[in-house]
Amino acid sequence: MSTDEARFKATEILGALGVSAIEFGYRAQALLAETLARMGAGIDAVARVGHPDVTARIGGRVLRIQVKATGQRSFILGAEDLDGIRPRSSQEDGYLAVLDLGPPVAWICVPYMRAKVLVGRSVPLAMLEAMDDARFSLQCTQTFVALVIEHQASIEAFTFSLVRRRALAEGRDEH
Repeated sequence: MSTDEARFKATEILGALGVSAIEFGYRAQALLAETLARMGAGIDAVARVGHPDVTARIGGRVLRIQVKATGQRSFILGAEDLDGIRPRSSQEDGYLAVLDLGPPVAWICVPYMRAKVLVGRSVPLAMLEAMDDARFSLQCTQTFVALVIEHQASIEAFTFSLVRRRALAEGRDEH
């Protein structure tokens, strides 16, 4: 299956979940944490409430990530979300990570310094894509799509709590 075909397949799998938008948002947070763990990150936190949603360590850096999922073509970033990803030290990077449900599915990971101009504005997802960290976004998308396809038969069981526990355990095992 080609990369593009896989992204469309992952969109179908996620679309068949049939959960509320709020529940899907929680699952997106945990699934990104699991994705990062598969990319070699140590996962320090996956928060159900508060900011940031995910805190991880990779490549000697601490990542503060606010996760959103949308099937809409535009997006609004709140001030609290931006503050949650603001780096607190020189060893930290902040990201707004938007799961674009497409089709096809893709992660759009916008660094904090670029995301600052978005607060309170309705912007098209195409603008977020133009501002993203293309390499990191692609790596997240490819790893996420592989995860979704690998677990397609049981993806409905991938609740926030289950995937959060897995990501935290994997992240601790590897670092």
